[in-house]
Order: sequence, then structure tokens, then C-alpha cells
Amino acid sequence: MQSKGQTAAKVIGVILVLALLAGIVAVIYRFTNGFNEDFKTFYVEYDGEQILTTESEMHLVEGNTHRFGVKYTFDTENSEPKDYNVKVIPNAERDFDFTVDGERYLYSKEGDMTAAFGLNKQDTYFELVIPEDFSLQYALQSCYPGQTVVVPSEAENGNAYPYTLVVSSYNESVVYRIDLSVGAEVTGVTLDPEQIIFTGTQE
Repeated sequence: MQSKGQTAAKVIGVILVLALLAGIVAVIYRFTNGFNEDFKTFYVEYDGEQILTTESEMHLVEGNTHRFGVKYTFDTENSEPKDYNVKVIPNAERDFDFTVDGERYLYSKEGDMTAAFGLNKQDTYFELVIPEDFSLQYALQSCYPGQTVVVPSEAENGNAYPYTLVVSSYNESVVYRIDLSVGAEVTGVTLDPEQIIFTGTQE
């Protein structure tokens, strides 16, 4: 017969095993976006939060430097830093025509727009430096220095997330696409009988 001490030890052992299994399942759930995606061996962090979904949206405030951490899931403090890829491209779902020196171009075909975002890439993080006067006009003008770029006003005002930040692991086995909007920070909403007034400040 087993003693009470042996029985209690077995129960504790079973509880510990179940707790370990629950922890493993929770980690897998988190790193697979609720079991809906492949397990992420590479991920991005912003403002203390892990980005683990392959597609998401984010608002960046003008006049600020925005820092993103990049990490490989199974790396330790002693691991050699691995490379990664980062670029900003047009969000093809927010398409429009613009002109460069009078010649018409399609926004979705523009390609790399990273130069407009002041990218500072380091081993374990990167920064996007957003000037206070940032706009679609500014972004496209950065791609065509010395030329005259004209962006229609409806495109400037009607594109909620016109840019896509693409961050991928060194071998591109894990890719994150973050649709970006850029503007002033909204700090409050004033309700008016005739209209809704948004108020905000730039940091």
C-alpha cells in the first residue's frame, strides 16, 4: 500500500505536469495567433507589446521616433544576432494615381518607400523617424528627389492606412505586414450637435 506521503507526491507531480502542459499550450496558442497561423520563430515588439499576427494595423504619430524590437523566439542572450529584413511599401488596397513631372503613376506600383521613413536599422531593433510635416506628398517626394510630385487631395485625405511596413526573418520564413497610418495623436473627441470634432496634439 502507498503511504499518504507517496500519494500526495504523485498528485503534486500530476498537477505540475498538467501545469507545464497548460503553459506549453498557452505559448503555442499565443505564437500561432490562436492556432490560426504557423508557429512564429521570429516576432516584432512595439511599445512593450509583441506583434504575433501576420497582418495588423498601426498608427504612427508625426514628429516622433518609433522603435520596433525584433526577436527570434528560441534565441538566448548569448545567441549571435541574426539578420532580418524591413521595408515600407504602398498599401495596394489604398490605390490612386499621382504625377511626377506631369507623368502619371499608379501608387500600388511604386515599390519601396522606406527612404521616406528615416529607417535606422540595428541588430536587435529598428527605428522609423517620422517628421512633423509627414504626408503622402512628402513620402512620394522622397522617392523622387528633384522632381515635381503631385498627389490628388482626395488621395491625401481619403487613405486611412496608405503604407505597409513589412518585417521578415533573415530567410523570410516569417513575414509580418503592418498597415500604417501617420498623423497627429488624437487626445479627445468633442461631441457637437452638428458634427464630431477630434482634438489632438503632436508629441
